[in-house]
This record gives sequence, structure tokens and C-alpha cells, in this order.
Amino acid sequence: MKIIVFGAGRIGSTLAFCFSRAGHEVSVTARGARLDTLIHDAAIVTLDGRRAPVTPLAALRPSEAYDLAIVTVPEHQVESIMADVSSSQAKTILFMFNTFQGTARYASAVGTERFAFGFPNMAATLVDQQLSFRVDGPGMLSTLSRADLVTLFQDAGLPSEYEDDMDAFLRSHVAFAVPLFLAGLLMWKRSYDLTWKEARQLSAALVEGFDLVKSLGHPLKPRNITWVARMPFWMRSFVLWAFSRSALVKAVGEFGPAETRYLIDEMVAIDPSRIQLLRELRP
Repeated sequence: MKIIVFGAGRIGSTLAFCFSRAGHEVSVTARGARLDTLIHDAAIVTLDGRRAPVTPLAALRPSEAYDLAIVTVPEHQVESIMADVSSSQAKTILFMFNTFQGTARYASAVGTERFAFGFPNMAATLVDQQLSFRVDGPGMLSTLSRADLVTLFQDAGLPSEYEDDMDAFLRSHVAFAVPLFLAGLLMWKRSYDLTWKEARQLSAALVEGFDLVKSLGHPLKPRNITWVARMPFWMRSFVLWAFSRSALVKAVGEFGPAETRYLIDEMVAIDPSRIQLLRELRP
């Protein structure tokens, strides 16, 4: 297949690497130092020296036809490329990022017949422009709104599952992820871990988010989020306190507060009365 990935950050680079190694023809859009590196290497290069050839682009070539376009930039940055995405000749356009506002606006922008949405569940980082990633760890399962894309991802070594209610999944995930993002931001560059008081606050913030999701008529998805929602308050606080000590959560601070602010603002826009604590904790 001919695939273009919008955004060559850690997630976009991982997808580009896996699809290229699976034999697909992959182009990636990037800018700045990342684009310079990709032009020099003509490949995604990993920390352990593996290479996957890609065609680096500063911008989409409007006349170029693709079988699949994947949009991996964070939602707070996606507006700047939506005109290019919408005007592309891609047969299928797959959006993959956190969102609470829902998928309808993206389906409308590109046309329902070529629209898809997914969420990438993987661990990845860029170190001096070289990629380090893992896609097959415990619980790492990307979620996709189309069964044919599940097959495509799995064939490229990307464990995946089909979800027929992406709005419920995405909103549940944001309600779960935002308190973890806040934990990472609280601990970024300070000398001590999350306190018990902070863990209790974030546990209450989780409940606020889950209640907002349910008020919109959604079930909580997937099952592990339902389990977290059903935990006694003290147990959920303890899980947050313990999990916040993992390298995964601590690394969140490196990406800054922009995405967390954006996601909280999306929740506020839907019903500000339900998430007063999240508004107070907004970084």
C-alpha cells in the first residue's frame, strides 16, 4: 500500500517504521530538525541501528494518491493541517490522537466514506532523532474503528482491536488519561513523587471525568477503565499513587501542558458544571 503519515513524532515515526518494514511504501510529513534528519537518512532510524526507508515531505503533495493517510499530530495542532488532510487524494484517512469532542467533525471534514479513527497504544520516544519503541507490551493494543485497518495493523506487527463506538472509547480514555497527565506534569523536574493528597485529588478528578462521559450516554470503555471506575476511592487513589511512580507517567511532563490544557478545555466546553476540580487542576 501507499501510505502517508502526517507527523513524524514518536507515534507517527513508530507507525511509519512498522508499515515500511512490512513492505509498504511510506511517506512522512515533518518539519524543523526532524525533517532535516529524515531527509539526510531517508529512513526512520532506531536507537539500535535498524532502518526503515521513508519519503520525507515538508508538506502534502496534493496530486499524490495514497491508499491510507494517518494523522498522528496532537489534536491541538491538527487544525493547521486539516486543509491538507481534507484535500488529499487518500482513499482512507485515519485520525489517531486524544480527543474528547468526538469524531463527527473529522468524519464531516473528510467524508464518511473514507473516514476512520483510532487510538495508538504503544510506548515510544525519540532520542536525538532516533526512535525507541515497543508495540507489544502488556496491555498495548491499538484500537481502530474499521476491521480492515485492524488486519493491516496486525500484519505490520501492531497488535490491534476493533471498536464500534469510538466516541465512547475516546472520551473514556481522555477521562482516564488527563489525571495521569496531570500527575506527570506535577512531578516534572521536582525532587519528590506524587503525594497521597495529590493522588486523592486526581482520584476525584477521575470520577469527574467518568461521570461526564456517562452523562453523555456512553458506557465506559475498555474494560480496564470500567474496573478503575468501580474501585473504592482509597484503592483508586493508591493505584494512582503507585502508578505515578512509573517511568511512563513521569515522562509525560516532558511533552508539556498544551495537550492536557486542550483536553480539559474540551471537557469544560461540554459541561463546565461537572468538572470543577479538573478546572482547578488545569496546568
